Amino acid sequence: MNGDTTRLSSLISEARSGALTRRQVVQRGIALGLSVGAIGTALGALAPQAAAQDATPASGTNMVGILNKEMTQEEIVAAIQAEGTVNVGNWTYTANDTLISKFTEYVKTTYGVDVKLNYEASQAPSTYITNLYTALQSGSAPSYDVMAIEENYWAEAMSQPESVVAEFLPSALVPNAERVIDLLKHAPTAVGFQASATPGICYDKARAPWITDWTDLGDERLKQRLTMPIPGDITCGGMMLGVAAALGLDYKVPEEMTQAIDFLIQKVHPNVLQYTTDSATMQQLLRAGLVDAVGFWDSLPRMEFLNGQTDSAFLIAKSGQYLANGYMWIPKGTPHPILAQIFVDWRLGDEAQFPPDSWGLEHGPWAELNEGIIGESYESLIPEWFAEDYFNFYPTIQQLTDNYRLVDWDYYAANVGDWMDYYAKGIGQ
Repeated sequence: MNGDTTRLSSLISEARSGALTRRQVVQRGIALGLSVGAIGTALGALAPQAAAQDATPASGTNMVGILNKEMTQEEIVAAIQAEGTVNVGNWTYTANDTLISKFTEYVKTTYGVDVKLNYEASQAPSTYITNLYTALQSGSAPSYDVMAIEENYWAEAMSQPESVVAEFLPSALVPNAERVIDLLKHAPTAVGFQASATPGICYDKARAPWITDWTDLGDERLKQRLTMPIPGDITCGGMMLGVAAALGLDYKVPEEMTQAIDFLIQKVHPNVLQYTTDSATMQQLLRAGLVDAVGFWDSLPRMEFLNGQTDSAFLIAKSGQYLANGYMWIPKGTPHPILAQIFVDWRLGDEAQFPPDSWGLEHGPWAELNEGIIGESYESLIPEWFAEDYFNFYPTIQQLTDNYRLVDWDYYAANVGDWMDYYAKGIGQ
């Protein structure tokens, strides 16, 4: 037998013996490097008595992050009971009630404890950061136990003179973090729960099939047929970085970034019908055939596609896409460190990443929750109803590796104000 077969055989034997719960089978399978399919095979071999043990404390100890100590399952359950609540600030704005009910159901099933999840959603997550700084400066506990917001806010928090971000990885409470590709992890402080969130070019492939890269936004065929984000918005910043890459320019060289912005002013601006970051306006203009392309997040075209707009497309630019994914991190001083880590792990789990039919989500909200494959083991979870078209709207792991880029957020934060001022002046905003 080869190594994979041997490891799977050993795991199946343990499962059949009744020595492992379902959760332990999954955790052990991940640690062994087995595929999701192989882990599923092992789960199918569980002894009946073992399958009913998920919520029963296991023997042995586990090294728990933040607390940095070995804890038995009984101690973890007691800590969950004592904490009782977990507060999450997030930037995804769909199916929040479902996420709350499914998480609390998960904790009840797995640990036998009733808990409360306060799940706050905001399109202005900077307020979370302001609240965090205010609380910590006053000596109070942070308002949020988990931040699930754009990567740039994590970078800002990490740059503070005094640490405001807890180190928690690796942790026995967050085994799913090991499934996430390195590109999407900032161990020991943060892990991405999204794979492909990026500003980009959303277009109608029937009306503008010739769009292949950022510089095509300057093509005269888009005269008054384009919307672009308002200067100052992170969406606009992402567009600037993309244009610089397409022109072969380095955004970290001031003169070269100026050239990129000049391209936007001189070549792209004449094509703009409207500057907006309102997705409803963009949808209306695209559907009415008044514009052929919009500069927005990658979520828009798949929402349009799933709502019957079959020519809706998102460009994975050949010159590169700059990621602005949501990352989960835990503020320093959280009063609920156990539940915070359990939430992070659950959010990286199969169901929260790829909600099953039992969640009862319509396809649009389903796709808004899903933001691409964060690790290879998730690929087998793509539902049949979206399998044929999935990779038209989300990158493969290979595309993430080859075509997607990380932003130097410290440099971005130090310079984006000047970029925006220059751009706004150039387009008369």
